[in-house]
Amino acid sequence: MTEKTAKLNEQEQVVFHPDFFKIPEDGSKPYLIESKCRSCGQLWFPKLPICPACWSETFDDSPMERVGKLYSYTVMNVPQPGVKAPLAIGYVDFPNGIRVGAQIDVQAEEMKDIQIGMALQVEAGVIREDKNGKKTISYIFRPVAASKGGK
Repeated sequence: MTEKTAKLNEQEQVVFHPDFFKIPEDGSKPYLIESKCRSCGQLWFPKLPICPACWSETFDDSPMERVGKLYSYTVMNVPQPGVKAPLAIGYVDFPNGIRVGAQIDVQAEEMKDIQIGMALQVEAGVIREDKNGKKTISYIFRPVAASKGGK
């Protein structure tokens, strides 16, 4: 799987933001990239051209931990075209202090099971499909128990 495209269900897919979301070719779990400012040590996600804390332009990138806790979420019943409803979107707090927002991958009947503070992990998933059936892959959050179950 390359950083720009991936094969899922035998159709070419576009990976959204391959500069801060990696799907390893060796089959290991996907992860987000945190950027640490070399001057002040502040962590950022996604990577910025300059550090807002000290104006440095040098960063060291490294994989983030994959599991965090749900800070907040909402359920959209009328999302934008190409996105299936209902759709849960949430912010997840990671151990490094970074808060990241993305789709929460649960079925409609599981929306009631979403709880503030629940453990979610980063996974790769289809976030939208255009009118021609081309799918866009990005990072999503999935409940830890569901991820272990092979969903």
